[in-house]
Amino acid sequence: MKTYKPFVLLAVAALLASTLACSAASLIGGSPTASNFYMATDSSGSSSTTTYSASQDFFVFFSVSNIPNGAQFQAKWYALDVSGQNASVPFQTTDYTYQSGVSQVYFQLTNSGGWPTGHYKVEVYMNGAKIGEQDFAVQ
Repeated sequence: MKTYKPFVLLAVAALLASTLACSAASLIGGSPTASNFYMATDSSGSSSTTTYSASQDFFVFFSVSNIPNGAQFQAKWYALDVSGQNASVPFQTTDYTYQSGVSQVYFQLTNSGGWPTGHYKVEVYMNGAKIGEQDFAVQ
């Protein structure tokens, strides 16, 4: 009669190792996350919008958790249907290095000459990976 004790022991050990790894991740804080992306009219983020006037600054906000200190965030701003702009090339890029303890991140974009009317988009990246985007307009 054949016995499969080594294989059973190996399967139990693998199951135990994966359970311990998941438990350790939850104790440490889990995976990095970014959520609740929205556009706003000011740095407090209290007035969300998807439509701006030509003179307003653009603000994109999002919540973060379990982000490692020093993580690199980047916002790429696109003018989708503005004369003279290539919709597939960002017209501005802004960067932020994460500092521990921050639970909400925002990027601000200003233009002292005013924004042309049209549709825009901002894409947000963390350590080079796209984590969110928002569409908005200037009227």
